[in-house]
Amino acid sequence: MRKLASTFIVLLLFAAHATKAQYAASSIPKEMLSRATATVRLEEKVLEIKAPNDAIERGKKVITIHNKAGEDYAELYFFYDKVRQIKEVKGEIQDEDGKVIRKFNLKDFKDYSASGQSNLYADDRVKSYSPMIQNFPYTLVYEYEIRQQQTLGLPSWRPDYSTDVSIEKSSFQVVTAPDVALRINERNLVSPAVIKNEPKTTSYTWSVENLRAERSEPFSPSRRLTGILVEVIPQNFQYFKYKGDFSDWKSYGLWANETLMKDKKTLSPATVSQVKAMTADLATPREKAKALYEFMQKKTRYISIQVGIGGNEPFPAEQVDRLGYGDCKALVNYMQALLDVVEIPSYYSIVQAGETKVDLDENFANLGGNHIILCIPFENDTTWLECTSSDAPFGYLGDFTDDRLVVAFTPEGGKIMRTQRFNYEQNLQHRKSSLKLDENGKLTGTLETRFEGSQLENHFANFEESLDNQKKALRKQYDIDRIEFTDIKYNLDEDKLVFTENLSIEIPNYAIKNANNLTIYPNVFNRSSAITELARRINPVKITRGYTDIDEIEIELPENLDSRIKPADIKKEIPMGYYEMSMKMKDGKLVCYRKIQIKEGEYPAESYAAFSEFMKDASFSDSYRYILPFIDKK
Repeated sequence: MRKLASTFIVLLLFAAHATKAQYAASSIPKEMLSRATATVRLEEKVLEIKAPNDAIERGKKVITIHNKAGEDYAELYFFYDKVRQIKEVKGEIQDEDGKVIRKFNLKDFKDYSASGQSNLYADDRVKSYSPMIQNFPYTLVYEYEIRQQQTLGLPSWRPDYSTDVSIEKSSFQVVTAPDVALRINERNLVSPAVIKNEPKTTSYTWSVENLRAERSEPFSPSRRLTGILVEVIPQNFQYFKYKGDFSDWKSYGLWANETLMKDKKTLSPATVSQVKAMTADLATPREKAKALYEFMQKKTRYISIQVGIGGNEPFPAEQVDRLGYGDCKALVNYMQALLDVVEIPSYYSIVQAGETKVDLDENFANLGGNHIILCIPFENDTTWLECTSSDAPFGYLGDFTDDRLVVAFTPEGGKIMRTQRFNYEQNLQHRKSSLKLDENGKLTGTLETRFEGSQLENHFANFEESLDNQKKALRKQYDIDRIEFTDIKYNLDEDKLVFTENLSIEIPNYAIKNANNLTIYPNVFNRSSAITELARRINPVKITRGYTDIDEIEIELPENLDSRIKPADIKKEIPMGYYEMSMKMKDGKLVCYRKIQIKEGEYPAESYAAFSEFMKDASFSDSYRYILPFIDKK
């Protein structure tokens, strides 16, 4: 009996040890370590939808952080608001051998506003936890439970969103009553969902195993498009106080018009009279809209307000008119109200904003997007307005919202539209320089630069700044040692959407004086950088925004410098780009002409080698130099 008891105790101790060491870093298969800064050992996310206003999210995640580059994946964030409550979070941190070195729960989390610095007020909050572990590898094991009192904005599943994370096991399960209809959006699945119909529930389970980390490849398509994605929305949902039922963007727009947007465009009689007087002598709808846009820009300022459903519902136009501020939703709604006074139709439009172009999914209507802009469908021209900017030209969208699918709220419902698009020829930066070099290497002169398309924004932030701030910004933008700006002038042609910069400059010691010669780099202001060389590339080459840069430079050389040079004439063209560089002497001046075009589009993976070689050659040619001797006048 004692022997059996001893054996039983040994087995218990062995089992306990085995459990503790379950997530030892050494147990990760070697093939899962390649290129991984972190490995998801286990991820289980369960979403139980009980009613239109009741959903529970439960999850467990085990992730091993391999090195400092993976530290961000150890940061835990849980967001909450009036309809999303964090019920429980608990976990532990294990060392390399799977030994528990710390435990944590919700009391260990920091709690702060989830709003940005530009927010006037917000009730969105976040709880965050950072392990602050210095020894790698280590493992986080944690579980959580979150209650949702709405079912329009539910968690999605993106297991392989980060390319530098390998995944041993990850699953997503949605559980509903049998009579609950779901709209499901699936993309790039490894295997289809497993569906189980029980007497009281229906469950959908998606899972993946053994996904290796991938090499990061520049100019790749967005992971939003190439990664695994599952999104779910009940056909009948509740969002804060509003109930709804939609199946596509058209019906989504109708729902939003009747709920989020209803009765929001009333203006005071005084403002209505002011708008009518302001536009009375203007002939066309476009002239009236432009005048009202400029009025709105001068009268209001952008301040984000995220309170309750205010995160997706605009504040009334009369309130913005009275207070003089609002967030993107409120300002767009206010601009619409002004246009309504003069009977100019406009569409409140949802966009996924950011420098990376992201389309709203035209086949899956949801609570998407992170920004609001305004569309004015003139008879022969669709015009887009950024209402949060106090100085953006009328009808101009920059790279924050350009060229992407958005949903516009029309009277007939939601409509998918594409915002303003500029191609590589329209995204133009054209600089002309007239310079003089003295025998000590000092360069002085003037340069005029035209910015168009998405490149209009290159130096546009300098426009309304003080002289000191302009100089400070220009030193960073031109990034030439000891460059000084003795005169600065800007001009904006709002009709042609052309921004012009005129500068007078001085650059001491630009040319390098060495004994009896000067080393001169004729391409003064614009030099390309080489891109990473990759063998056996996997992803297509995706260039989302093309451009054209032209530099015309004339440099008057010192009279006592031997100006006999070997002319240069370089041209290279590949499917995704064109490069041209020429240098010659003309009328006692060194004349340099440079042009580079990068063409937007998607190209085969094997074309990356040519692209890399092209950029390397451009970088080399941009640094072309002449070493010219001084003439001995004796």
